[in-house]
Amino acid sequence: MTTLGELFDVAVARLQEAAAIPAATAGPDGHAVLAEGIEQVLVQIRKGLGPRAYTPVPTADERRLTAGERRLEVGLDQARAWLTTARTYLPAPSTGDAGPAAERIAIAARAVSAVRDTISSHLGPDRVPLTPYAYLLRHQAAFDYLTHRYSEVAWSAGQVLQRLAEQAEHPGAIEAFEAARNSLNQTSVHARTVGRDPEHSLASFPLALAVDPVQATASDPTSAVTARLEQDSERLCRAAYEALHDRGEHRLGGSDLKQLSRWTARTRILTGRVLRHVAAETPDGPLRAGLTDAAGALRASALSWDSAAEAWLSVVDIGDPREHPRLPPPDYGLVRKGLVTRLPSTDPHPAVVISRTACLRVGQLLFGPGWTPEQAPGAPRPAADVLADAGGAGPLAASLYRLPAVGWQMAVAAPWTVRRAGAGLVTNSAEYRPRQLEPGRRFYPVHLRQVESLIDVYTVVMSAEQVSAGKLLDAARRAGIPVPRAVLDASAHQMIAREQRWAPAKPVQPPPRPVPRAHVPTDLVLGRRPGLRR
Repeated sequence: MTTLGELFDVAVARLQEAAAIPAATAGPDGHAVLAEGIEQVLVQIRKGLGPRAYTPVPTADERRLTAGERRLEVGLDQARAWLTTARTYLPAPSTGDAGPAAERIAIAARAVSAVRDTISSHLGPDRVPLTPYAYLLRHQAAFDYLTHRYSEVAWSAGQVLQRLAEQAEHPGAIEAFEAARNSLNQTSVHARTVGRDPEHSLASFPLALAVDPVQATASDPTSAVTARLEQDSERLCRAAYEALHDRGEHRLGGSDLKQLSRWTARTRILTGRVLRHVAAETPDGPLRAGLTDAAGALRASALSWDSAAEAWLSVVDIGDPREHPRLPPPDYGLVRKGLVTRLPSTDPHPAVVISRTACLRVGQLLFGPGWTPEQAPGAPRPAADVLADAGGAGPLAASLYRLPAVGWQMAVAAPWTVRRAGAGLVTNSAEYRPRQLEPGRRFYPVHLRQVESLIDVYTVVMSAEQVSAGKLLDAARRAGIPVPRAVLDASAHQMIAREQRWAPAKPVQPPPRPVPRAHVPTDLVLGRRPGLRR
């Protein structure tokens, strides 16, 4: 999946390639077309400056820029003015074909424009955050990172201008190209000097995908499983955030939570089996131990998700009663009178479909592309084939890390979903059965303690998912594979945890200080009046 760091790297690499291509291959219109392409790159950089492009909540002054952005803005405007001057000394392009250099510059301009699109995908039309990662762009360190990367693009654009200045024929054009290059070089250095604390973890900032399931089929190559699992995790992340704030078009219900818990538990079991299968073919050492520990943690996580699903066995969401206990057949008299109605059937939440798809993808990685969740687990594929499709044990652990990382977010959203559906939850549990119940009535409103038990179950899930994510990160680290996305996830998880009010933290009370007791006369202790003797 494309990230901010990859987009900036593409822009810098393509500009450097364009600077290395001789301008003579561009034809008679080459200098003018290349100069116009560089100006488009500078325009895209200019549009990306300022908090107005990124912050979820508009500031009081929409045109306020940071110190580094102001430096960069001035240099970009000066360079564009010099490019306008240079084009006055060049013949107007007639064909518009400038060869491979112009193509690379156009790709760089599109990559810089895609940076804004990637960031905007985390914000709604009204600038409301759609994912927890949108809040990470409100800090000065985030602006410093973007300023640093934009400065690198501007510096690379200056290298192209230097090549144009060396091969231009008109003295006025040569002078203008050199002046534009100097402006870009100087402003790049000054902008990076001002922003001294960039948040480099934003290089892994992803594109926010819509909550639209992408089905897995038997024709999908197993080599693409890990990449598509990461995409499914991004969709689940957005679904979890929408459920947490009740902003989705399709509200997550009780039946959805039960089905999601079932599929997630099965996914964790299969994921742990993949790791154990790979660990069995790994030589003894830290990596094998790390894979084995991660598999054990995923098994514990699967048990916690399974317990969450079992907690819904005696609870029915009347707003979405797809999941309910087996009911006895209706009485003949009721059928004859036409008083029997079928329970309404609603479509499952997209997160449920995505969870099933993730389970199917892990199973395809382990058993082959023809496997389905309805089949009994068979013989797994050779571990060498699994590692070849995943790129190695380290990349496998790094990709599978995304599953418990987003599972934690879904577990955080579950208590809010339970509370919102609380008024429409009924149960047939004998433990909470009211003393005075109408005859023939099987279901009754859930008890408050039953709602709290549902919430407590997902609290256990959160802890288990955190442990599983940590074990997978440790396995990737032992394989020598860094996971920069983990830093981004940790920051987002901290933001999510701070805004939760359903699980208040208990204040820590300091121990009482030993206060010296004052001397009390014996008469007062015995209840006698002072000065009174018997």
